[in-house]
Amino acid sequence: MGTDYSPANFVRKTPNSLLEQYFLTKEIEPQVEIEADTAEGEKQRKTVKISELQENQYKPILAMMGSLDTAEQAEIEGDFRKIDERACKAGITCLIEESQWEGHNLNIADEIREMQSPYEGAMWMFLNQRKVFDNSGHFQKMDGATFKKTFAWKGLNPKQLDGELADFKQKMIEYYGKEGRGKRCAIEVLKRSLPERYCYFVSLEDYGDILNEFEDEEKIKGTPIKPIFEVIFVYHPESGRIETNAKGKKDQMRQLHETFCQGVLDKKKLPDKKGPMYDLEKLKNRFDFHPRETKDNIKTVKLKFIELEINSKRRIGFTDNGSDINDLIDIALNKVNVPLDSVTVTKAKIQITFKLMAGERKSKTITFEIGIPDRCSLKDSHIHQIAQKYIEIWDFISKEIIEDQSDNEKQPNDSTQLS
Repeated sequence: MGTDYSPANFVRKTPNSLLEQYFLTKEIEPQVEIEADTAEGEKQRKTVKISELQENQYKPILAMMGSLDTAEQAEIEGDFRKIDERACKAGITCLIEESQWEGHNLNIADEIREMQSPYEGAMWMFLNQRKVFDNSGHFQKMDGATFKKTFAWKGLNPKQLDGELADFKQKMIEYYGKEGRGKRCAIEVLKRSLPERYCYFVSLEDYGDILNEFEDEEKIKGTPIKPIFEVIFVYHPESGRIETNAKGKKDQMRQLHETFCQGVLDKKKLPDKKGPMYDLEKLKNRFDFHPRETKDNIKTVKLKFIELEINSKRRIGFTDNGSDINDLIDIALNKVNVPLDSVTVTKAKIQITFKLMAGERKSKTITFEIGIPDRCSLKDSHIHQIAQKYIEIWDFISKEIIEDQSDNEKQPNDSTQLS
């Protein structure tokens, strides 16, 4: 996300010409008063268009905004907050990604990147490609969220149309109804690429609240509101992975994942799984983290931390401090005469460093954690998706999970299953 919003910072960094266009869309005359020198050297007030101001003359624009009525100010600041959120590297990346997707098919990446600032790019998209702008906001939230994961069936065609999702909506209402909220529900479905995944943004009515606001210059009134909370589900047809950002305990997560299976994938329940999602046992020995695909531009992969459980009682961690972690493990286990085969890997941190690309000042690096039974700190951004792919390629997914998928009824795209 961008920096904390302030009207002064936003107006100062957004080109005046685009601010003028914005106010025109609101049917607000984009004129401000400034103080100017006459030919005789005297000061006088002068009315000019916003586009006629110098870029550092932002205070007259703030004064003009402050002269509007409360409702107009609230609407403008609401829009500016949304634009401000996109006015950062992550926001611009999401805008470009969404613009290239089917239904938009826009080739504006170079144009956006050549603009003077992310504020210019974000405002331009808000004014000219509103659907792209709105959709990208969902993706930006996804990229900052941590998801609970499970594995189900590969190659399914999930329900996407509003008319197909009535049962899913009702199940979500019933699930959160047990908590005394979720009376109303709306669902928006979007697709993302690389890898292909179907994203379900479920908006539900939250507990009631009171919003305090000024009724006049001094009197405060409380307005009852019913805010919205959002739950995101993601289905990856290539791997069969299901994800949600919902909060809850393990049994609650399973119930939500099964609700998704029933309402979207048309399955009665998740595959039965008796063991953990992740299997990290191969990390007890030196692992070279191959194969790798050239297109992913990976420079190095390093094991940064590993936690071992000894005799189901004691856990000990080893951190990369310049020494080889596997050497540290050998030394520690030899001291207490514990064979390597008798310990279990319960947690690992892996660091992936990418090659320096054109236009970058610093190489991208990601460090993520995997833990048994189902802990994974990866989110949904592009480099996180690359890391997730290699968790599967390097066989850190339990074989039992994969076999359970295969044992269920065969799907049309059965050839895409892991082997």
